[in-house]
Amino acid sequence: MFDMLLSEANNDQIVKIVSIEAGKGAKQRLYALGIHPDDIVQVVSKSNFGPILVKILSKDNARIAIGRGIAQKIKVENIN
Repeated sequence: MFDMLLSEANNDQIVKIVSIEAGKGAKQRLYALGIHPDDIVQVVSKSNFGPILVKILSKDNARIAIGRGIAQKIKVENIN
């Protein structure tokens, strides 16, 4: 079960990626960036426009910018 989409998470919120509901190309791109289901991520920076910056806590704290369109296809659950 999921609580929200990644695009709906707030700054500094820590969430677990439940699933990625995107096309094959978008999924492959996210996997190549190191974003997978079951990863724990923290929203580092999110404003009213532009990409969302996340830190992958389960993988050496890598920081990745994700476009809002893709972030709307990533289902997450709150673990705070």
